[in-house]
Amino acid sequence: MPNLRRKAVAAQARAHSIPKTFPAPVRGWVTSESLAIDQPGAASILENFFPTTRGIRPRGGRLRHATITDGVISLMAWRSGTAERIFASDADSIYNITSPASPTVQPAADVTGLTSGFFSSTMFSTSGGDFLIAVNGANDRRVYNGSTWSTSPSITGATSSTFSYVWVFKNRLFFIQKDTLVAWCLPVDSIGGAATQISLSGVFKKGGSLLFGTTWSVDAGDGMDDVCVFVTTTGEMAAFAGTDPALPTAWGLVGTYDIGQPLGPNAYFRAGGDVIIATLDGLVPLSAAKEKDPAALTLASITRTIEDEWRAQALARQSSRAWSCVKWVARSMAIIGLPSVGASEVCCYVVNLLTGAWAKYTNWDLSCSVEAGSLIYFGTPGGGVYIGEAGGTDDGQTYLSTFVGRYDHLGSPASAKTTRMARTTWLYRKPINPRVSCSFNYLPKLPPYPAAASHPSLDVWDAGLWDVALWDSSTTQQTVTRWVSVTGQGFSVAPNVQLTNSHVAPPEAELVSFDLLYEQGGIAV
Repeated sequence: MPNLRRKAVAAQARAHSIPKTFPAPVRGWVTSESLAIDQPGAASILENFFPTTRGIRPRGGRLRHATITDGVISLMAWRSGTAERIFASDADSIYNITSPASPTVQPAADVTGLTSGFFSSTMFSTSGGDFLIAVNGANDRRVYNGSTWSTSPSITGATSSTFSYVWVFKNRLFFIQKDTLVAWCLPVDSIGGAATQISLSGVFKKGGSLLFGTTWSVDAGDGMDDVCVFVTTTGEMAAFAGTDPALPTAWGLVGTYDIGQPLGPNAYFRAGGDVIIATLDGLVPLSAAKEKDPAALTLASITRTIEDEWRAQALARQSSRAWSCVKWVARSMAIIGLPSVGASEVCCYVVNLLTGAWAKYTNWDLSCSVEAGSLIYFGTPGGGVYIGEAGGTDDGQTYLSTFVGRYDHLGSPASAKTTRMARTTWLYRKPINPRVSCSFNYLPKLPPYPAAASHPSLDVWDAGLWDVALWDSSTTQQTVTRWVSVTGQGFSVAPNVQLTNSHVAPPEAELVSFDLLYEQGGIAV
């Protein structure tokens, strides 16, 4: 009888109410658009959801992989064929964390006696093998050959302990000399030997020092070509073309550009041939800096839709060098690690590289990150190294997913609307228990979070219990919809969806749409 009564009430509500469908926010988190203009497909709050090409999904958890007691400052990866090694550093040591004996016990150090753990690293291959090159601006350059770390072969003509950044261009290793406008490079296909000085003092006009360098692919009119880019702490960039900085005939300045103040030596990533740099004004592609005046770069930034939020957080946290950016190829995602210095909350930003849609992940405190295999590893100041989007908890702790949509006037901006019922449509492989409600008049208001959904027993042969386990539960995609009562009134309405995540396995669900039944009244005064 209760079910029949509920169905009768729902049928009566539908008969007298106006329907409205809110599509899932595939445009992601948007903070820089007018609240008074109805613009569907976006969210005013999107925390611990990831925007896909057809909806949003609750993120996976963070699974502890290793522990470095004094805090993780840098992560590095060595690769050779299918073999990989992952290394983490604290203030004075380097640790191999590829396969730690225990995720909660610190492994023995491979390198000790350092005076800085803030490393820049790159892979470099020669006829002698595949090498991981690491510099920190305080200790001699370190080389890992697949089995051991060393300071050999030596570099002559320069002091490698002053090298603060390393990258590869045209089969050469390039280095930045810390707190100067001087760079160095080694001979072709060499990890040691005589270094050539590259002075850039006459190139930059705003002072400061070199922060990082990288390779940038540009079209100079006769096809794509790689140029060597030097970026300063004040936001100037110089691009050089050629093969040998020691020869004026084989090395020349292509151009200098302003990009805005960058947020750290690790706060950039490559996207195709372009380079995306995190600055005070947003994530700026170098291709845009080449074409636009610095004042117009925010219009071309990837963070345009969250410009207000980005600038506020960048100004609050700019004193830290621990901003980090990593591209996760397997998930078509980039993760921007926000340092906790000056922070009111611990979080990071994520962007779908296919759509440019943004979201916020809370309780992920990234000090550094690295992609290894198809996984993302990130280190924290608290001493954990975690695998991202793994498991259904944050290191055993519950986490909450929140979606508040953009406010909609439902076709009549001045009239009052009273909400009656709502439903969400999900595609899922594991059960979910969403709480559905509405916010009104541009002010988000959320009820308490629901309990986590009950997941079935393991559906693995010889592990699940007979007559209890659902053998096809983790592979069969299903659709679920359910009407619930939602009460409230206002002249503008936004959908709310809340989830509690607390499971061994990561959530597997995707929100497709939010349907609302409402009644429209007179003019709201």
